[in-house]
Amino acid sequence: MTASKNTTPTIFVAFGATGDLMQRKVIPALYHLHTHGKLPERFRIMGFSRRDWSDEDFQAYIREILENHTELALSKEAITSFITYFRFQKGEFEDAESYDRLKDAFDESDREWGMSSNKLFYLAVAPEYYKTIIEHVSRSGLRGPKELQEGDSWSHIIVEKPFGMDSETAKEIDELVGRHFVEQQIYRIDHYLGKEMLQNILTFRFSNNLFEIPWGKDLIESINLRLLEKIGVENRGPFYDAIGAFRDVGQNHILQMLALVTMEHPAEYRATAIQTKRAAILETLRVLSKNDVAHQTIRAQYKDYRDITGVAPQSETETYFKIRTELRDPKWKGVPILMESGKRMGEVLKEVVVTLRHPKPCLCPPNGPHHTNEIIFRMEPREEILIEFWAKKPGFTFETERREFRYMLRDTSEHVPYVEEYAKLLSDCIASDRTLFISTDEIRAMWRFTDPIIAAWQRGASPLMMYEPDTKDITTKAIQ
Repeated sequence: MTASKNTTPTIFVAFGATGDLMQRKVIPALYHLHTHGKLPERFRIMGFSRRDWSDEDFQAYIREILENHTELALSKEAITSFITYFRFQKGEFEDAESYDRLKDAFDESDREWGMSSNKLFYLAVAPEYYKTIIEHVSRSGLRGPKELQEGDSWSHIIVEKPFGMDSETAKEIDELVGRHFVEQQIYRIDHYLGKEMLQNILTFRFSNNLFEIPWGKDLIESINLRLLEKIGVENRGPFYDAIGAFRDVGQNHILQMLALVTMEHPAEYRATAIQTKRAAILETLRVLSKNDVAHQTIRAQYKDYRDITGVAPQSETETYFKIRTELRDPKWKGVPILMESGKRMGEVLKEVVVTLRHPKPCLCPPNGPHHTNEIIFRMEPREEILIEFWAKKPGFTFETERREFRYMLRDTSEHVPYVEEYAKLLSDCIASDRTLFISTDEIRAMWRFTDPIIAAWQRGASPLMMYEPDTKDITTKAIQ
């Protein structure tokens, strides 16, 4: 474990410290950063929850979480040093005095360190608690100044998806957070942007010069984005039944994947430049009419879904969707985009497939066949970039055969799902790097595309189909 060079004291306060999000993702990710020497030298993690716990009780709880996380590389020494970061503050979200006591704890840490610390406010809670927590954080003085002078400590607020349930609720959340924090302080997490292979899309496109023609309609024939999962909804029934597959992964993960594939070259590798280009291309998504939704979307639910605890007996929530659309940007006009995701698909397949146009004229065998090339950015089951091309077969005749250039990022066993992505994002937040976080303009563009589809589904534009779990049968259904 190497030491961090970050000497600025930092306090990470988690509202909802004993919730599922902290257990499964945030605590393991912070441990991962600790074992890699990526946390500040002076670092404190403050849990805020209603439980009547001491610091020692909280530390024992953290130790138990880590010891039960079978995919982490654990050591007793690392766990023992890691749990010393943790402190516990009993508090109720609605109780103003709880925040005053939290402020006292912050001030005590600052006196101990002899300087003002940076503050990270992590909202690991349902969105309905945002207003109460944010207003109390602001009123109590926990937030600190919105406008910083050189040398001032900073305050960041971390918000999880879903960023609202539709355009209106997203706007309400955005305005609420914006009244108390400036945009540079707001870190909206979509953990897919922390995935190594998605970050590699930008590197592949803009750090190489492999193609004569820039990416767009002249080079690319179609784009397919797939997030097919082996797992089902399991114990997430109440949450999932309220949002469905499209809100869960389509409105955010898949649209961000699309943005990375189609965005213009940013002027520089800086957060604002990259976020601006992602938002700009998302704003050109063609909004589907009700008639479009009827002919260009499929939604389905796997059998047995309604038997899950917390799912309505007559639920119309989709666990699978397929949507065809395009971009109105002149550079991409006419290129079909297919977005697809589903639960209980039998096996996992998460990838972006970019199909290139067939060259004309083509140096092909006189009697064919004529082929297209594909570039595949695959996240699962293997992290790899695959370029499909055609070459002459050895022999006396001119025949072609399929070949591949394949780059595998690493062995599958080296990747711990969620932990690595959250570790990268939390590290960037500590470093004040917003490149892999979502901007306000991106959220608005994504909901602008999403809302009409959901509204049309609710009005019956695309009847809900059923499919057998643990199969890919539904994926063969063609859009009309």
